[in-house]
Amino acid sequence: MLLTLLLLTPMIGIFTISTGMSYELSFLDIKRIKTIALSTSIINLFISLIVFILFDFSSNQFQFVQEYHEISSFDFYLGLDGLSIYFVLLTT
Repeated sequence: MLLTLLLLTPMIGIFTISTGMSYELSFLDIKRIKTIALSTSIINLFISLIVFILFDFSSNQFQFVQEYHEISSFDFYLGLDGLSIYFVLLTT
């Protein structure tokens, strides 16, 4: 669930910013956009830190594995190993 949340949090932030934009941006609109972007980034950072803290480095298996087979021609599979946990932290 945490990995899906890491993927969905920026998308929710983008959707929130894009639905509230107007063609003529005022100072308050720009400040609101920056606030939403910063809060989305901070939430994403906290989620990735929680994933890093809960990661078991003694195991060599994939962790936080999520499989979704909702659509027959589309499978969604997520998991973290010892190398990719650092890339998750780097991208947030």
